[in-house]
Amino acid sequence: MDTESLDYLLRGGHYNVPDRIVRGIWPHPPMKMADLVSHIKSTLDRNRWFPYEWIPRKDGELIDDVTVIEKQAPDRFVVHSRCASVHDLRRIGRQAETVFESSEQAARHYLKWELNLPGDLDSWKVIE
Repeated sequence: MDTESLDYLLRGGHYNVPDRIVRGIWPHPPMKMADLVSHIKSTLDRNRWFPYEWIPRKDGELIDDVTVIEKQAPDRFVVHSRCASVHDLRRIGRQAETVFESSEQAARHYLKWELNLPGDLDSWKVIE
């Protein structure tokens, strides 16, 4: 799969089947977790954030369910996560920051908790 399409999927994007065929990415063999981790690592080598910049929220605002990685230093990566209350989408139900020493650890955390991988990524199989 080309880098642009993979990046779009790892950022939570979706391709319908006609678009997959046009892009030449369907059918596609299973993807390997190591390749996805490598893609996120290389993105964090060039950027501070993956998949996009963290936007702080406070109670009273519409709360998004989101997980992002922030590179604070070469050996410090923070995974920020937040979800709305199940009773009120304008209240923070859970918010956390988890610190990792490597981009690989942060990427694996993101893939597991944000995209539920290994498993299906927009119907592509992701294997260890």
